[in-house]
Amino acid sequence: MIQIGDKISVIDDDLEGIVTKVDGSTIHFETAEGFVFDYDARKVVVIGNLLQENLKKKQAIQKDKPKATPHKKSVKTPVFDLHIEKIQPKHQHLSAGHKLQIQLDEAQRIIHRHKNKHYKELVLIHGQGKGVLRSKIIELLKKNNLSYTDADYMKYGTGALLVIFYER
Repeated sequence: MIQIGDKISVIDDDLEGIVTKVDGSTIHFETAEGFVFDYDARKVVVIGNLLQENLKKKQAIQKDKPKATPHKKSVKTPVFDLHIEKIQPKHQHLSAGHKLQIQLDEAQRIIHRHKNKHYKELVLIHGQGKGVLRSKIIELLKKNNLSYTDADYMKYGTGALLVIFYER
């Protein structure tokens, strides 16, 4: 019995396709080129069932696919903004040197805390400014034997560093 989804071939013609409709003894099918034909069921022969073939292929792929092993949820790279107003909201009375020291102390705390928690990396936003904070953070990283590079330009422009704790 011919069913929708069967792959058929016309007996006396070089024509084959997939059954789209069975209407009594009339078989409607579509060729790979997209042409639709109607033939009497006695003039066609089933050469396969596309739906079953696809299901078998899918099952074979699933069977060959390695089983997923549960793993830890990937950890997002933490981002820290070292702008003085983010660290100390009431900073207007402080000198530039004092503000810089507060920012560097905060950077040191962040680095120490996250290195000990075995993070692979973190982002420190230093802003663009004159580059003083950036250069002092780089000195701090070098002193601690840490690798760094510019953080993602699309996200942070030139105002952030990516601190790398462990090589990937």
